[in-house]
Amino acid sequence: MKAAENRFFEKSYDEVSMDDIASDLELSKTALYYHFKNKASLYFAVVIKGEVILRDKFKNAVQKEATGLGKIISIIHNFSEYIQKYSDYYRLNLSVRVPRFMNMLQKCEDGIPEIENAEEYAGLKKELLDIITETIKLGIQDGTMRKDLDPIQTVMFLGSAIEDMVYLSPVNQLLLEMSGATAEGYLKHSIDLLLQGIANKKNKEKW
Repeated sequence: MKAAENRFFEKSYDEVSMDDIASDLELSKTALYYHFKNKASLYFAVVIKGEVILRDKFKNAVQKEATGLGKIISIIHNFSEYIQKYSDYYRLNLSVRVPRFMNMLQKCEDGIPEIENAEEYAGLKKELLDIITETIKLGIQDGTMRKDLDPIQTVMFLGSAIEDMVYLSPVNQLLLEMSGATAEGYLKHSIDLLLQGIANKKNKEKW
């Protein structure tokens, strides 16, 4: 796993071969295939390692707060910390969202998945989704979030919005620098705008 991480963190999926990884380990490629069905399965094993870290950070985030809105704020900050500390894992997380990998995850031959750890990856994604969904439901129930929110649609919105808030593209980083703003200030401003949209205005928490 460590040898694969070193390679995939340094280069893209297509730029790394099983021969490269086997060579780093001073193993034959046959020995490497004994442990992993193919390069895609090895790649997803590294991706899954990063997803486990993110899942655990989300679990820790929601345990620290009592209200739904408080948990959402905690999730945002923990996700920001994850991207900063585990940027290589996050980059791989982004890379597998394209149709090419999504098709590979669903592809089977004689009932056997092309990617042997596809089910584990899907399970982790569902766990992350469930954490946020339950948090929104709690926020609606405890009155810290708007009663008219649809949990599933709100999850979809929050997933995209939070990621855009904490992961700054090079263009947005340049815009902030040109305006004299900081990434921390931008995050605080973005959180404020986001929470104004989902918080219960009659029972709004301080954030």
